[in-house]
Amino acid sequence: MRIRVATSVPAVAAMAACALLLTGCNDDSGSGTDSASSPTPTASAATDSSSPAASPSQSAAGNGGGATGTAVPVNKTINDDVMGEKATVIKYIKDFQPSAASKAKFSALADEKVVLVDVTVTASSKYYDSFGATSFYLTGMPNGIDQASTTILDDEIKAAGYPPLKDAETGKTSTGWVVFTPTKDADKLVLRYKRLAAKASDGTNITAKNFDVPLD
Repeated sequence: MRIRVATSVPAVAAMAACALLLTGCNDDSGSGTDSASSPTPTASAATDSSSPAASPSQSAAGNGGGATGTAVPVNKTINDDVMGEKATVIKYIKDFQPSAASKAKFSALADEKVVLVDVTVTASSKYYDSFGATSFYLTGMPNGIDQASTTILDDEIKAAGYPPLKDAETGKTSTGWVVFTPTKDADKLVLRYKRLAAKASDGTNITAKNFDVPLD
């Protein structure tokens, strides 16, 4: 069970609680699945100063990178009113070509394709929590298996002009790219944000829920 600390509790108690259990919960059973809403303006929360200065909307060629890939606009927003978290899926690339060195280092890439998803995330202001790439999964047909994001190509996509998504801390916003490596036959891709079941320091029980954004 992951304990999230409500920001409304006194500062001393909050700091003490933050030092307690923050172990991730692996309960994948959602209480329902929501589709993403129509495009909305980017969240107005303060931007994390650690966010990359380069615009992730630029192509690899425009940033001097050698990678290939065609960006497909998505512009769909996820609003988790229970947690107070928000994500905007800007666009994705389903045909990013990793380097020969990466293919040699990671043999599994021979049977996988590399999908990059450009997102803006805003972490909760209601609870002390972080929001980043590990909250997202990619599912696709024919197997329909939720695949976690990976960081094995973060250095390579950064060099190609696609800065990886950094975690947004409480109340902050971050923008960047998330990497997935589904099997080459995966189609009808869906980006899934998973809200894990948790119990807040104020006694609130937070139920698990999936929020889906179709990419294909």
